[in-house]
Amino acid sequence: MRKILLPIDGSERSMKAIEWVETQYSPNDVDITILIVREDLDDMRSMDEYEQAKLESQPILQKNATLLNNFIVDTQFRFGRAGEEILTFANQNNIDTIVMTKSTKSGWSRFIGSVTTHVVKYANCVIVIVPER
Repeated sequence: MRKILLPIDGSERSMKAIEWVETQYSPNDVDITILIVREDLDDMRSMDEYEQAKLESQPILQKNATLLNNFIVDTQFRFGRAGEEILTFANQNNIDTIVMTKSTKSGWSRFIGSVTTHVVKYANCVIVIVPER
């Protein structure tokens, strides 16, 4: 069984990766993890704020998981630097493929997005970059 990681940020853009996975893989061939990484841990002043941030992310994770209703989907939440957390999760969970959506922001540093660039540069697995359009 192939293990797919779908890092999302809750944007419409990140949903393109979910749509791509649904069209490219059979539910019988893959296990999927949808991951949200929040980078605002330093702004948290209490455990209540930390728990609230986790709670706020759950509807986003569940909404995206239901888009893949024929697949086995796990949802995960992390705090930290997004690129590093994605790679750590992928390494710790023997992920075979990370599927991400390309950024449409202008400028060389945003050609595919700074998080995606970091993941592509340091990943030990296959990376698929899905165009937004």
